[in-house]
Amino acid sequence: MSTKTSVSTVSLLTNETMKLASKPTILSILCLLLSSLVCTGCSAEPLTPPPSPPTPPELPPSDATPPETIIISTPNETIDYNEVTFEWTGSDNTTPTTDLTYSCYLEGYDTTYSPFTSNTTKTYTDLSDGSYVFYVKSQDEAGNIDPTPATSEFTIATAPPEEDEAKTPIDSRLLTLPNSEVNCIAVGCNGNTIYAIDSTNAQLYKSDHGGYGWANISGGIAGAATWDNLAIAPDDPDIVAAATNAGTEVYLSVDGGTNFHATQLASKLGAGERIRCLAVSPSYGALRRDLTAGTSTGNGGGRVWVNIVDHFPSGWQDMSTGTAGWLPTPAMLGGDVFAIEYSPGFAADGTLLAIVASGPAPDTDDTYLYIGIRDLASNNMTWNAFPGYPAEICQSGQDTPGTPLTYADLALPSDYSGTIISQQHVYACWSDNPPGVATAGNANDDVYRLDDAICYRLLLRPDTICSLAHYGIYNRGKLLAGATMAGTTPSCPSTQIYCTLNPQSTCPTWQSSQKPPTGPNEAQVAWSPDGEVAYCGTSSIGGASYDQSAFSLSTNNGLTWNQIGLIDT
Repeated sequence: MSTKTSVSTVSLLTNETMKLASKPTILSILCLLLSSLVCTGCSAEPLTPPPSPPTPPELPPSDATPPETIIISTPNETIDYNEVTFEWTGSDNTTPTTDLTYSCYLEGYDTTYSPFTSNTTKTYTDLSDGSYVFYVKSQDEAGNIDPTPATSEFTIATAPPEEDEAKTPIDSRLLTLPNSEVNCIAVGCNGNTIYAIDSTNAQLYKSDHGGYGWANISGGIAGAATWDNLAIAPDDPDIVAAATNAGTEVYLSVDGGTNFHATQLASKLGAGERIRCLAVSPSYGALRRDLTAGTSTGNGGGRVWVNIVDHFPSGWQDMSTGTAGWLPTPAMLGGDVFAIEYSPGFAADGTLLAIVASGPAPDTDDTYLYIGIRDLASNNMTWNAFPGYPAEICQSGQDTPGTPLTYADLALPSDYSGTIISQQHVYACWSDNPPGVATAGNANDDVYRLDDAICYRLLLRPDTICSLAHYGIYNRGKLLAGATMAGTTPSCPSTQIYCTLNPQSTCPTWQSSQKPPTGPNEAQVAWSPDGEVAYCGTSSIGGASYDQSAFSLSTNNGLTWNQIGLIDT
């Protein structure tokens, strides 16, 4: 309807309304109609608006901050070996460190960055001489990647082979050595230096060629027989220690055996106290390191003695008697120490581990794993501060013997940490069988793994395990166990070596040597630094002649063994 038409209609209706004023009902209706038409151009009465839609929840601000990456363990700028290990960590404003992932790349070796994983270590082996740069970057849960990877530069410059020495024939008197024993061995971090002790005959031998060719370096040691223990610094093949004088003295060399010095431990030991184990720590501080001896009396009077070495020993300190946690609740009257091992990261975590067997009744009469944390600045030691420690080295419901033990050993993955519970993985063995007898004593002697304080029995064989050696990190490693075979007698014993490539499993798969090392007893095992070669020393009980004890090696994870020196014929 046009505006003009609307006005005419209004005028007409108005006239009609005036004529019908006397008819109120009709008039009321017409007035209502008129009001509606007149207000055609006006706004209608406002309606109640619909309810507003709900306000969406406030979203957190998006995470756009990338994480930071830090390398915490690297090789020196220039090294003369071709295996290197890196360790790193990261931090982020929202993602916990444990949930970060990492990618790494070695310039000069890798072709590209690795996929992102939760791994925080990386080992490279068989690197050629040259310069390298290692990169590692972290990624958080939001997908942010560190734009500035952490880096480490290093150069490998291995010494060239000495042609004249290579042409020199091996001294046959040390290839075959009548009436010799190989009771203890220690392998240096350079892959070439190896030491071996003949306990009965009080001799110390050294090889600078990976076991091919030996020299007698006993001249600098004045100690009398027997020589029962041997230890080498894990990061310096020239630092070596030996226990002499039937376990009452320790001789130390810091120049690869050219000179030895008595450390005067004999003056500290009590009546009947004898050295049962030795260890040398990695360096820390200003080239300092610890030389440690564990002792036993056979009735729980043993101790842990520590000597801080800074080019020469500074003096022995008892870090057990009266030390916090040494004799824990339930109260132990005393303990004897049969194995000790330093954490690979001792400079960071200050951790020393020990196998301690308590005294006879009324004592607890058990065998435990002790963990000691040392404040390297204050030189204080605290034992067994973690829940569950000391941890009995047996499965739940089984038993362990007290002192004395015949054999005990510890082996650690290279990523072990004494202060990070999730990395407290330890391999241990013990036996109270008489030497040369595999079927006597406590029936639970075996190989065990302790994850924190939870213990798993791994080997489940009747053989007496004499020694252990681990190579690699916890979830990618391999474990050797040297044994005296079950079912033999002291007059006719034999050795066996077991190897598992999955020791982190609750039920590892073990392989037995198809060609075991020769020798009747006490197989002592070790890995080369690159894990490519396994070594074994064997001996006899009482020094029997013509027993074929020897130093042997295997290049196939212990499946077959070959003699290469110190052979008793």
